[in-house]
Amino acid sequence: MTSKSFASALAPLGAQVRLLLLRFLLSFVVYSICRLIFCLYNQDLLEVGTAGQVALMFWGGLRFDLTAILYTSLLLTVLSLLPLPLAYSRGYQRMLTGLYRVITALAIVLNLGDVVYYRFTLKRTTMAVFEEFGEENPFNFLRFFIDYWGITLLGIAFIVAFCIIEGKLPRPRRRPTERLWTLSLISLVLLVGSIYLSIVGARGGFTSETRPITLSNANIYIRRPQQRALVLNTPFCLIRTIGKASLPEYQYMPFAEVPTHFNSVYTPGTTPVSGKYKGRNVVLIIWESFAREWVGGLNEDIPGYRGFTPFVDSLMKRSYVFANAYANGVKSIDAMPSIFSSVIKPHVPFVLSIYSGNTIPSLPARLDSMGYSTAFFHGAPNGSMGFNAFVMQAGIKEYYGKTEYANDKDYDGHWGIWDEKFLQYVARELGKLPQPFFAAEFTLSSHHPFLVPDEYKQVLPKGTIPMHQAVAYTDMALRKFFETASKQPWYDNTLFVIVADHAVPGALPQYKTSVGTFRIPIIIFDPRGELVGRDTEHLACQADLYPTILDLVGDERPMVTFGGNPFDTARPRFVVQDMDGIYQMLEGDYALHFDGQKVTALYNLKTDPQQRHDLKDQPGTPLASMLPRLKAYLQDYAWRMKYNKLTELHPQR
Repeated sequence: MTSKSFASALAPLGAQVRLLLLRFLLSFVVYSICRLIFCLYNQDLLEVGTAGQVALMFWGGLRFDLTAILYTSLLLTVLSLLPLPLAYSRGYQRMLTGLYRVITALAIVLNLGDVVYYRFTLKRTTMAVFEEFGEENPFNFLRFFIDYWGITLLGIAFIVAFCIIEGKLPRPRRRPTERLWTLSLISLVLLVGSIYLSIVGARGGFTSETRPITLSNANIYIRRPQQRALVLNTPFCLIRTIGKASLPEYQYMPFAEVPTHFNSVYTPGTTPVSGKYKGRNVVLIIWESFAREWVGGLNEDIPGYRGFTPFVDSLMKRSYVFANAYANGVKSIDAMPSIFSSVIKPHVPFVLSIYSGNTIPSLPARLDSMGYSTAFFHGAPNGSMGFNAFVMQAGIKEYYGKTEYANDKDYDGHWGIWDEKFLQYVARELGKLPQPFFAAEFTLSSHHPFLVPDEYKQVLPKGTIPMHQAVAYTDMALRKFFETASKQPWYDNTLFVIVADHAVPGALPQYKTSVGTFRIPIIIFDPRGELVGRDTEHLACQADLYPTILDLVGDERPMVTFGGNPFDTARPRFVVQDMDGIYQMLEGDYALHFDGQKVTALYNLKTDPQQRHDLKDQPGTPLASMLPRLKAYLQDYAWRMKYNKLTELHPQR
């Protein structure tokens, strides 16, 4: 067979591939037009400032459109490339046309439906809508088509125009009759390759350094939280929230009774240290896996235990230390919302949850409103863990990652830039920020596989588990950071806060309980020596940092917080953690476990630190006061999270 006849035999396949690609291109146009309608209809709520910002959001939207199109068109792709002669018949082609038109028409309906619904929710529709309105008569929603008849007519006209344009696309004109085995083999190769590319594209990229693209990634392209809906599209939001659990709407007591047990509205300014550090810079160091167990200075009651943080041990002698402090989550991705926004995870990490588009309280945003410049440093590849998206949602203006560091010679081969090198970079870059500034640095070297640079393998203590040497390395890197920072003109005007992202159980049995696995250090260091002490009595946690730091620098405005201020002894001190659906509440000497309906355990940590004796059925415990407080906390938290009221001081319930 000549090359000409061979090309003729493959012509039907070429026409089929061309039609599939044109349909994908047309889908992008459809999604972009829906986004334009969304923008024009809701421009008063979106508050878009410049044409450049609009262009950035539309460009970012293509990333989410690609994922939605690949997901919804996967069946069309498979059926279009099946290695069968039947795939080129007229009837089969009509079936493909009908399938594509139904898929795209449904995408138009969903996207244009949110053009209107956004004005009620300020976010795209997710799968939570089926739980929120699961008991309602679905026909009640048909009223929307009448009340907003303009959008309804526009949608009908759009679908008709789409079908007309799609009908003009060139189709395969004939069935193959020659070289069928060659045609089938090439079709099979294209089919397998297309499925692979569809999965990779739907995930958001080829690399393993980033998680699959989620709703929170839209924060990269926006300036205001409500603009996220413009970047996203509704099919993507529905697909990405399938199977994502929503919080129950707890109804333990009348809402009027909730503040008598727990009040999420807190007004700072009443402690002995309130406003004492007004105008100071704030540097927040979030240390990867910085468990309390690693710190010798916090384990002096254990005979012979020295720990692996000699620098931190020395720093604590000149700092204010919360010795009874806890993480609110168990992963790095849980820490950021807790620390920046006083938000514990709603069963799943906040940034992966159906609530990730909510308006959140924000430490950086509050400081920004007080004239602070804001920056975030993380030596991992930009986009790792979705941190860049979340910190922008939290209001941080500048992001410094592996890209900005721009020197792969210092790459550890796994997670990012070695802590020693990156912390020196942080120390230098901080001096370029306008004062006062708020800067957060997230370390990474004390993470599995727990490596250290070759030059330190025989220098740093190895301990009994691999992580010990990695912790010792970051401690050394932190010492060098402070040595460099202490020579900078901004140093004495700065408060340093050191906290872990989460704890990791190591070798000591004291830290292998449900309480011990959350224990971390929280340290505030003032180079001027005006804040020194050790609080061994009051509980503290990551969620406390939002109100506490604001109180220290003089922000006296009321706020919604699900943490507290350890310096404020008038406010009840307790900690709440979500352990895969079981809530753990720590108050005083007790740990309470509650599944949302019933108490599952109660332990006296003072007399039973290993939590072997359940006291929930025993008299004389504080269960009667702890349980109503926890229920009030959960009821207020879940309601505010579910209805996007995390920042409203006095919401209508």
